[in-house]
Amino acid sequence: MKARAARIRETVAPRARTAAVTGETDVLVVGGGPAGIGAAVSAARQGMKVILLEKRGFLGGNMTSAFVETCNHFLAGKKFKAHGLYAEIEKKYRKEYGRSDEIRDADSVPFRFSSEYLKIFLDEFMSGEKVDIKFHAFVSDVVAKRGVITHVIIQTKCGPQAIKARMVIDASGDGDVAFHAGVPYEQGRPKDGKNMGGTTNFRVNGVDVGEVMKDKRTLHAISEAYRTAYKAGGLKMPCTREYPPMGRLTRGGVISYINYADAYDVNPLDIDSLTGAEMRGRQGVKRMFNYLKSNFKALKDIELCSIATEMGFRDSRRIRGLYRLTCDDTEENRHFADSIAVFPRFYDYVSPDGNWSGDGRWDRTRKDPAWIFEWFDDRRTFEIPYRCLVPVGTRNMLVSGRCISADYIAESSLRAVLACMLTGQAAGTAAGICLRDKTAPADIDVKKLQSRLARQGIVVRSPA
Repeated sequence: MKARAARIRETVAPRARTAAVTGETDVLVVGGGPAGIGAAVSAARQGMKVILLEKRGFLGGNMTSAFVETCNHFLAGKKFKAHGLYAEIEKKYRKEYGRSDEIRDADSVPFRFSSEYLKIFLDEFMSGEKVDIKFHAFVSDVVAKRGVITHVIIQTKCGPQAIKARMVIDASGDGDVAFHAGVPYEQGRPKDGKNMGGTTNFRVNGVDVGEVMKDKRTLHAISEAYRTAYKAGGLKMPCTREYPPMGRLTRGGVISYINYADAYDVNPLDIDSLTGAEMRGRQGVKRMFNYLKSNFKALKDIELCSIATEMGFRDSRRIRGLYRLTCDDTEENRHFADSIAVFPRFYDYVSPDGNWSGDGRWDRTRKDPAWIFEWFDDRRTFEIPYRCLVPVGTRNMLVSGRCISADYIAESSLRAVLACMLTGQAAGTAAGICLRDKTAPADIDVKKLQSRLARQGIVVRSPA
């Protein structure tokens, strides 16, 4: 399924331009979110020269740009623990920044990064891993011949530039490199191609900390009060989601994020659709901010101190790989000979069109669910096959993160930060093996890959 694009009225032929080759590397990673971080670090640790391209001015993806600070809330109180590079990063971050100034009890809330501390931490961490980072690098094309990408083209203030690479990993989230290489893809749900709603998170300060700390569940109670008022029909809000989760509370009176303002019927790949969504998202922020300030004693003096730099999206392209992971695979925990990670069976499929009817439970007998939210329990996990990371028709490219080959239900689990970093680690490790063994990703020694991932602390197989 192709992207829903704006109608083409006419075409023009821009003047032909050459692109100077400004970098050459063993492994080129596109995208500095969790998937790209995992890929870049794992490739660098195998002695590969690595360049990482990021379109923003900082790393972290949605964790930093969209204030997605609570990465593994579904693992709270579970036996299944974060592992691999993510666990290493969290441990090192905690050593320097503790609990990110959170003042509520550790037992009552999951661990959250500070998006601002994390920007600094990742700069330092990646520099220590000898990864060459290029910010403000927006991928616009590739140069390829017979399935081999020789150069990735980026747009800069000085015009197009080219990066030459032996292996390319698309960790862009949107499958941008794969798209320019001509890899087929799916987008959205099958019946209409619509993607999940995007969200504009925002941050406030001026909270009456003393009032909140009288009962450390006050912020949760505020969210529940909003749900009750909305369901009663007295609130006319642009976002139809009933519950606004809230992030860290600091001694300075900051709530680090309020996850609320959704925009529906958005195509994340179309600039006109994106523009309208960003504006609607900020209107939603304004409405929720005014509601909170006017209705709760602890929030009567709050100020709007920050809106996320961009709307956070949960899905867009899903590339066609050598294997397509399906909800039947995740439901039945099918075992794969080429499994590269184990992940919790947890679904968070946000309504694409603002329809929140039903109870959110997933049942394969139901067609076209309006939305899904199902907590993980320790009895249910699934395996991710390596083949989902190998795009069809290519000979030196891998993908990682939310754009790997999967159906739209399975993707609602695979898009989680931990899963993205795990598939990134697998892609980076595979790239290193391919270069040393002089083989294509499709022909890799899978057992060697699994062995190296296991040594990195990744659980590669479900219990028998």
